[in-house]
Amino acid sequence: MIDKSRLPRVAKAQMNTVHEEELEHINTLLTALKESDDNAVTKAMESLLAHMKEHFDYEEGMLKNRGFGMFEIHRSDHTRIMNETRMAYMNWRNFRDREALREFIEEEFMEWLDFHIQAMDSVAADFLVQKERAR
Repeated sequence: MIDKSRLPRVAKAQMNTVHEEELEHINTLLTALKESDDNAVTKAMESLLAHMKEHFDYEEGMLKNRGFGMFEIHRSDHTRIMNETRMAYMNWRNFRDREALREFIEEEFMEWLDFHIQAMDSVAADFLVQKERAR
């Protein structure tokens, strides 16, 4: 289990909520990897992917609609991790390697999430908060 206090916080509360929800999906997946059958792991992984899509669509919609200058860079970072996570899912479906999936989530994905929140989402959240105050 990964504690939500590990997640960096940004200036926009809704974004923090979405990050915490994503961490709940990650923790469900990690628990399933330790304690459940393959079907539960598959469902947890599918749930994480669905949440990621919703998360990225939500963020990208806000940023594009408000003219965020770094939109394409932000979106390309989402696309990259989404593709990597889909590949991890495909590898799971083909090989059922629990350790490989756990390593991807705990190491690569969590490292990406931490960096993305600090480097990209914090800037995006500040931009959105400034836009809201300017109204």
